[in-house]
Amino acid sequence: MKSNKPERQHPSRPKDPAPAPTALLELRIEKLVTGGDGLARDGDGACFVPRTAPGDLVRAAVVEQRRGYRRAEVRELLEAGPERCPPPCAHFAECGGCDLQHLAIEAQRAAKAAIVRECFQRQGKLDVEPILGEPVHGAPLQWRASLRLQAHPTGSYGLLRRGTHDVVRIEQCPVMAAPFDDVILPWVRFLPPVEQVVVRLDGRGGWLVSLFGVPGRLKILKKMVARFEAGELPPGLQGVLFNSRPAWGRDYLVHKVAGHSYRVGAASFFQGNQEVAEAAVGIVRGWLERIEAAPARLPHLYDLYGGVGLFTLALGGRFERITLAEMDAGACRDAENNIARDDTVRGRAVVLPGDLAGLLKPGDLLGEGSWDRAVCVVDPPRAGLGKDICAALLRRRPAHVFYMSCDPATQARDAALLAAGGYHPRELRVLDMFPQSGHIESLLWLEDTGAPAGNP
Repeated sequence: MKSNKPERQHPSRPKDPAPAPTALLELRIEKLVTGGDGLARDGDGACFVPRTAPGDLVRAAVVEQRRGYRRAEVRELLEAGPERCPPPCAHFAECGGCDLQHLAIEAQRAAKAAIVRECFQRQGKLDVEPILGEPVHGAPLQWRASLRLQAHPTGSYGLLRRGTHDVVRIEQCPVMAAPFDDVILPWVRFLPPVEQVVVRLDGRGGWLVSLFGVPGRLKILKKMVARFEAGELPPGLQGVLFNSRPAWGRDYLVHKVAGHSYRVGAASFFQGNQEVAEAAVGIVRGWLERIEAAPARLPHLYDLYGGVGLFTLALGGRFERITLAEMDAGACRDAENNIARDDTVRGRAVVLPGDLAGLLKPGDLLGEGSWDRAVCVVDPPRAGLGKDICAALLRRRPAHVFYMSCDPATQARDAALLAAGGYHPRELRVLDMFPQSGHIESLLWLEDTGAPAGNP
């Protein structure tokens, strides 16, 4: 189950004493780095400045100093870089939900591709330029399928102000898919006051809300439920949950991706950008077609960190057997339900719940599987696979590893470990899964060649 918490490319080190709050610097931004911050350099070294664009000249105040780098906040934009543009959202200056709306969308995409290349060069010592395919992107706005709203003191709802726990009351969210602005947000304002509202959409007009608040609010909510039963429903509402328990309707949505239907519970992870997720599935299907002398069906697919079964269902028709491993119990239940309802994989796929490190230990079910000529799909959280999982894969040696990542730095680190053990990187694609945001998704194909590899 993935996390959306961003990470930076610089290491975490003990803080040095903070500089005087009046210290201001004039900085020219060179480029964007992992996480979306701008990078500038002066006589004191590197300085990371959020919400800046390449070419910007800014006057900034240093707010954090560590050994080897500083962080600063813009106090004045002295000169705009050539790719800076007006943000599409009126709340951008305060809201912490997006961090790249000030940058033209083509510049965002180019910056993300450059960050991926640099991560593989710096963290993995791998030159991926020869294998870097065309970036994949979808709509720059109205792509997002989930959002967590916080209660505002006025009784309305909003998002957290960047770097604080203060709530910015919002009137719109241009990155949220329809019908959020026109239907959902106005309706949420008439709910009994709660602490948080989580909205999830299915991409076809259906939506689900999860409310979190003090138990006494349930009495008021039940009065609303009575109106639902009488037919007074906002368009598209599929279900309401209160403190993770169903209050009305369903506690799941059904998403459709690449010709398959996925039941996704209110607490289960699913890709937030379905257009790009479908493109990612198409890329992996194309890679399977390119495997030399591939029979009608390959012997075994291992879908590790498989969630509700996105790749199991979408790729499973090409395999004799499928094993999905997932730690989250709710996602496992969804995966079992999805497999049981899908004609292409029913009877040939098994779900193994549990921590992957434990499942890969010698003697466990996953460790005893047939790995010869197998294909392994991994979609780990932001921390990546790490040494132990990479070592377990190197011992079992699946023929191909398709690695989907939400952090190019940890993906590059893991790719270096696998390459040193005999896996050759064949193709890398940057997926703009999170437009207007510094988050980056990437998809890597590694093939077992049996010989350690340096550069691809």
